[in-house]
Amino acid sequence: MFQALRPLLNKGGAGFYATRAESAARVMPIAERHIDLFEDYRGALESLAPGEARDRVAALLPFFRTEMAKMSETLLSYGATPPNGMGRTPSDLGRTDAERLMTLADRERAFASDLRGEVDAIHHQERTRAILGHNAEASDRRLDVLRDLTSGGRRG
Repeated sequence: MFQALRPLLNKGGAGFYATRAESAARVMPIAERHIDLFEDYRGALESLAPGEARDRVAALLPFFRTEMAKMSETLLSYGATPPNGMGRTPSDLGRTDAERLMTLADRERAFASDLRGEVDAIHHQERTRAILGHNAEASDRRLDVLRDLTSGGRRG
């Protein structure tokens, strides 16, 4: 959609919106990746040595759960059954704390990019766009924490 027209077309709900089924089909894989990423954070938390990194990652999880709940709520509003995470296990993130944090940062960066891409990929209902946008901002905040913990290090 043309960004310049968005304020005009969205005023009062005017304009074409994706169907509920179409939005559900597009949001479902994002919700599944969200759960997978959450499991990776939980796995990292269990593996991290006690200290600042562990405490800061632990502080992210309650907000992460809320974001996942909003995605599930959105899918339910579309009449879809949201993923529940049953049977999912954390991925191998590396052997050291630094490797784990860098791997999390890589996965978080990719997830944030996909979220941003989906916001304007189709004309989702405004509530869905808002939730996707909010989750992208939350992803950026998690990425800031990970960057801080890895001192901005990059994989070579």
